[in-house]
Amino acid sequence: MAAEADPDAVLFINDYNLEHNPRKGATFLRMVERLLGQGAPIGGLGTQSHIDYDIEPGRTAAFINEMAQFGLPIHVSELDMSMGRSRTDLTRTPRRRELQTERVREIADAFMALPERQRFAFTVWGLRDRDSVLRRGDWDDGRDEPLMFDWLGRPKPMFKALEEAFGA
Repeated sequence: MAAEADPDAVLFINDYNLEHNPRKGATFLRMVERLLGQGAPIGGLGTQSHIDYDIEPGRTAAFINEMAQFGLPIHVSELDMSMGRSRTDLTRTPRRRELQTERVREIADAFMALPERQRFAFTVWGLRDRDSVLRRGDWDDGRDEPLMFDWLGRPKPMFKALEEAFGA
């Protein structure tokens, strides 16, 4: 039906929590392999990168590399990186910001290390912290800083990491 609507449409399979949950990521990749083997018209792979700042170092890059094995274009979509704090997380805000920046740099560097033909897109889930879905309703702990620009629209270290990774 997609081909009838637009013969040039590129169909992506895209899901969330693939980096954080290795079991889900592995299941996703097995599903992709199975679908491709059955001739499904998958034109690219996406990962909705709603990531927490304390994700294990190397995990985002490892998952992007695992997706790359299929040779399909990759879309890192919806990037935001929560710095929300649980009651057991006593990490101070400056250190959380450092870790957030390191993890953002890691995922951007992994994306840029892909062959150019596999770099479909890299998108973010908003720009200013005050506009983030994480700052609404039950999600809002009053302290999260998940996006590239602060409440006033000033760039944060996370923005600089992306700028450097993309060679801007």
